[in-house]
Amino acid sequence: MKTKRKEIPDCRGLVPRTPPEGLAAWAYVHCQGLKRSGMLYEVEWVSEMGLAECLSPDPKPKRIKMVRVTCSACGQSALMPWAHDAAHGYGFICNYEDGDAAFLFDGDETHCPQCGTPVVARRKSTLRRAGYFVSGQTSVMSASLAGEENMLALTVWTAQNRVYKSGQESLVLIPAEAYVFSRDGCVQLMGWCNSYSGSAGYFISYLLEWRQPQKWTHHRLEYRTIFGLTEALLAQSSLPHCKLDVYMDQFQSLCKKYPVSYLLLYQEHSNVEALLLHGLPLVLHELIEKECFSEIHWEETRPAAMLGLTRDELRLGRKQGWGAFLWRLFTSAKAVGELLTADDIYSAFELDDENVLDLVGRGPVGKSIRYLRRQMEMCVPEAEGQDPQLYDIVDAAYLLDYWRMAEIAGRNLNDTQVRFPDDLVLAHDTMIPLVKACEDKQLDVNFRVRRKQLRKYSFQADGLLIRPARSRKELADEGNALHHCVVAYAARHANRKTAIFFIRRASAPTKPYFTLELNESRLTVRQNRGFRNCDRTEEVRVFENKWLEWVRAGCRQDEKGRHPAE
Repeated sequence: MKTKRKEIPDCRGLVPRTPPEGLAAWAYVHCQGLKRSGMLYEVEWVSEMGLAECLSPDPKPKRIKMVRVTCSACGQSALMPWAHDAAHGYGFICNYEDGDAAFLFDGDETHCPQCGTPVVARRKSTLRRAGYFVSGQTSVMSASLAGEENMLALTVWTAQNRVYKSGQESLVLIPAEAYVFSRDGCVQLMGWCNSYSGSAGYFISYLLEWRQPQKWTHHRLEYRTIFGLTEALLAQSSLPHCKLDVYMDQFQSLCKKYPVSYLLLYQEHSNVEALLLHGLPLVLHELIEKECFSEIHWEETRPAAMLGLTRDELRLGRKQGWGAFLWRLFTSAKAVGELLTADDIYSAFELDDENVLDLVGRGPVGKSIRYLRRQMEMCVPEAEGQDPQLYDIVDAAYLLDYWRMAEIAGRNLNDTQVRFPDDLVLAHDTMIPLVKACEDKQLDVNFRVRRKQLRKYSFQADGLLIRPARSRKELADEGNALHHCVVAYAARHANRKTAIFFIRRASAPTKPYFTLELNESRLTVRQNRGFRNCDRTEEVRVFENKWLEWVRAGCRQDEKGRHPAE
């Protein structure tokens, strides 16, 4: 998101570029992506005296191409059989203790047969330029104080596990970004930029010093924990009451954490602390993840009022651990005059269907939720290998579709037996042909209206005539005769989304010849197809142009209703 805050003086010299003590060891423990080493390999010729060489009058050792493989984790080295593949070049055959073997090539992931560490196979010859490769990479964040004002600084480090050509490995921490927060301002420090090379394409290049852009975009990196972040550190910082430590400690296994987003929100609305401590913290976490804050009443100071709840309702939400979905369901139903009970909320949680929100305003929400649970309980678990039962498709969207069809069919949804039938699947399937009949009836009405609207475009000249389609049956007959799919345009034609016309020979006005689609708003032809979708003939093309010229001129007719070409 674009960020505009109160300007802070140059902070490039305030945030250190050397990692704090203990960060490397902490990153290795907390980041699984770094626990992957390298398996370097190169060709090595070995001499071997086989039986044939020993029995030879002039015994000479036989040279065999092998591969020397070295693990950077345990340092052990071994010779393995050479292998080659046209797509990957040369590699080796790795034999494991359990008797399995695998062909490995440059970039393949496996585990070391000696120590069991996850490794990436890499040819030594590919390391000539850089001298190392990165076997694992992630980003970590650390917290510190910057400047005399003790501004809170969050530094993002790119952690790389580098495997060198010598077979050694080391963990390197590169300063990538930093965010410095004063009491009411924030700046971003950049330690990287996008670079381009003709051979490598676009890549990230790390800078030797911080760069402080005037306009910047917050990169929403997620972190579950921050190195060095403590309550004591925050108490000494420029944001002593922000409760960032509480935000990062909550819901460790449930939520992604966006610490920079949280602090930017805190600077804009300091009462976010009340939501975190005394409101519905899971709702806050999910809103920060989606960057959707418009639903919160920030002008209020009490957590319940900020969430649109009473104290008792907030107490229920905290007891049940509402997330954003349950909170929205409760407040939306409350807005239309329905108060959901604790059992209703629990049933909605059990349904695990976000389409339940669409029930608000369409019918009684609580009763609908309980009804859906009963319908889902009718489902009999299918045996292994069998198709799912029909009742598996019952959800809020299915119920809403049934209500939509019932309204089209003219059924009274105020009748409880109609709104909540004993068997929803059966009632839904029964309603489909009724709705189809209603839609077909309405389609016929629309076709009649459409025919009156388009008959002004009827035209005849040079032995050909053109007229609008009159019914869906005509479209079906046209498609069957000419072997194309014009019947699929029936609804679009009837609903004024397009216009379908038939071109006939004047001597055979009932025999299909060509079918034309007109864009009414632009008075242009979208397509004009004949038998098996063939293109227009020269005769039809000339007729089409003459008809379009007449249509664009206003469909002029004489006093007897005839156009000049007749």
